[in-house]
Amino acid sequence: MDFAVEVWGESGARVVLVHGSLGVGTAAFAEQKSLADVLRFDVVTRRGYGQTAPIDAVDVLADARDVVAVLGDGAHLVGTSMGGIVAMNAAGLRPDLVHSLTVIEPPAFALCYDVPAVARVSDAMKAHWAKADPDDLHGFVTGFIAALEMDMALPPELPAPLAAAAVNLVTERPWRVDVPVGAIADAAFPKLVVTGGWSDAFDAIARRLADLFATDLHTLTGAGHAVQRVGAPFNDLLKAHIGSTSRTA
Repeated sequence: MDFAVEVWGESGARVVLVHGSLGVGTAAFAEQKSLADVLRFDVVTRRGYGQTAPIDAVDVLADARDVVAVLGDGAHLVGTSMGGIVAMNAAGLRPDLVHSLTVIEPPAFALCYDVPAVARVSDAMKAHWAKADPDDLHGFVTGFIAALEMDMALPPELPAPLAAAAVNLVTERPWRVDVPVGAIADAAFPKLVVTGGWSDAFDAIARRLADLFATDLHTLTGAGHAVQRVGAPFNDLLKAHIGSTSRTA
């Protein structure tokens, strides 16, 4: 099994959810399950995560092609963190299948390297990857969190799902991932950009994307990088965004 999809809900607009680097979709979007009475969610578990087959390295474009397959004949699309990068690449590949796009703090560092806060975090990640021991997963994730300037404490031993995700994280290069901003900006579907207000770097990236997509930037505080975990405030924003288009699957 290359990737997996869990379905929440039976009716309403169909929404594809794409998780980030250190979790699986069902955990990353747990707070959105309460919307399954009004929306149908296709929750993606990307290649190499959860119960899917191990991978040699994360391939954002392969993940994007998987998401295109999940879109089917069309759906709304939501991506958090690296899942936002995957979602944007999927939208660039097949904008005709995207009813709306929501991205939550995507690490598009290369897009904003001219911003000092973004350059600082990007350089810190690059330095960490250069010196860290990839076999010391706890140390690697600890250094990654520090490079992101994130206030987050890890348990003494990584839980099994986090350790498995960390194996994939070692193969990523977050400071150089690319997104097709032109194709997305030119597409007719509504765009929503959300940030958590905890990081100058991620706020700057979100602001740049919102400007390029000619849409508003929404800041929801209280959950750090995983903005969707604030629950109701994000859910209300997502419902309004999806309701702004009559294109439903």
